[in-house]
Amino acid sequence: MVHWADYIADKIIRERGEKEKYVVESGITPSGYVHVGNFRELFTAYIVGHALRDKGYEVRHIHMWDDYDRFRKVPRNVPQEWKDYLGMPISEVPDPWGCHESYAEHFMRKFEEEVEKLGIEVDFLYASELYKRGEYSEEIRLAFEKRDKIMEILNKYREIAKQPPLPENWWPAMVYCPEHRREAEIIEWDGGWKVKYKCPEGHEGWVDIRSGNVKLRWRVDWPMRWSHFGVDFEPAGKDHLVAGSSYDTGKEIIKEVYGKEAPLSLMYEFVGIKGQKGKMSGSKGNVILLSDLYEVLEPGLVRFIYARHRPNKEIKIDLGLGILNLYDEFDKVERIYFGVEGGKGDDEELRRTYELSMPKKPERLVAQAPFRFLAVLVQLPHLTEEDIINVLIKQGHIPRDLSKEDVERVKLRINLARNWVKKYAPEDVKFSILEKPPEVEVSEDVREAMNEVAEWLENHEEFSVEEFNNILFEVAKRRGISSREWFSTLYRLFIGKERGPRLASFLASLDRSFVIKRLRLEG
Repeated sequence: MVHWADYIADKIIRERGEKEKYVVESGITPSGYVHVGNFRELFTAYIVGHALRDKGYEVRHIHMWDDYDRFRKVPRNVPQEWKDYLGMPISEVPDPWGCHESYAEHFMRKFEEEVEKLGIEVDFLYASELYKRGEYSEEIRLAFEKRDKIMEILNKYREIAKQPPLPENWWPAMVYCPEHRREAEIIEWDGGWKVKYKCPEGHEGWVDIRSGNVKLRWRVDWPMRWSHFGVDFEPAGKDHLVAGSSYDTGKEIIKEVYGKEAPLSLMYEFVGIKGQKGKMSGSKGNVILLSDLYEVLEPGLVRFIYARHRPNKEIKIDLGLGILNLYDEFDKVERIYFGVEGGKGDDEELRRTYELSMPKKPERLVAQAPFRFLAVLVQLPHLTEEDIINVLIKQGHIPRDLSKEDVERVKLRINLARNWVKKYAPEDVKFSILEKPPEVEVSEDVREAMNEVAEWLENHEEFSVEEFNNILFEVAKRRGISSREWFSTLYRLFIGKERGPRLASFLASLDRSFVIKRLRLEG
């Protein structure tokens, strides 16, 4: 099967015509922390651009920061005295935390730094700068000239939605009062470059469109940008793509006002966190950021989450046990890509998903330390980082001859697994080694089996996990001990729980003499 990004890229070429350079766009208002749900828009635009580049075309990816929007409400994590700045451009509201020039910059810079770690090529643009330097002046004036046509288009869709028509004094733009920087009411346009306004503070004045104080309203601003930058593709959330939404009105406005065709779009579904109700909101503070994912996921896995899902499918990120399955799935796809493991009929799509997921595609299969097992090893207090690597080699999870690239990846995963256990692992996954054997009732048969395993360990300094696993099963089977009784006894002896990690691998990772003593209930 063809990957969805390649399908959209082919559609763009077909419908927009052959071009030397295509433009894809994403954008957001930085009204709060830019979370993993917001990232889906940027990544959808990026991955389609990636597919176009792979077909030999030049691509410009614009990410528009709508930082000239009004500061509409004070989020929970912001001091309530910031209500004094309501109505101002968010690019001019002070940073409550005092570390950036403005409220908007505080959130934009963090997201830009996060995106950089994913190897994504993107041109970040800032609406405040573009408006203030007069970049859109001609388009704003044209919107004033075509005001009646714009109102006709918007009212048509308002009527379908059974909404009242726009008032007669409606204008396609707003004015920020040059003195008080709040939204002012437009009273009159002189037919040229001047607009008369009335400030909420009570005074009136004239402002030049080219001064940067006049900003188009959203439903006009969006199609204006498409025209100005020659956008060929821009994804959007379903709230912008339902019938009568801003995309529908934008398609008509760009054609009737600016004489161009709307770009192709693609609806993407929301991203949520498993177990969390409702939609993530930067202003509410119930968000997961890319930097949160970086604490437990390699960059390639972050991209993989989005690349493997078609945009119209909701993504539920599971930071609990789902992380283990995600690593297993990614590692399998990576092995299929390098031909180490066979797949099924969807191999082509899986290989392409891997290509699109990697910030930098390796030339060979780099050592894959199984994350599931690392989550066990990092909980063993006696194991250093080097010890963990040696256990992985000894048990055959990674090769003996490790390159620098192999070692770096293994060490990264060790650190990520340690973070996961600390922050997200369910309690039934966590454990600690008991310093002394607990007082547990052990039947004579079980005691004999434990002694036999201890004796076997004394006689085998080197052994494979498979060999050890066979011994564990054989000694119990010969004595008619049920697996449930046998394994629960051993888990209680070492970690004080009824269940635990895969027993043979776990015990083989511990100090051999310690295991022998514990099996003999010594010390």
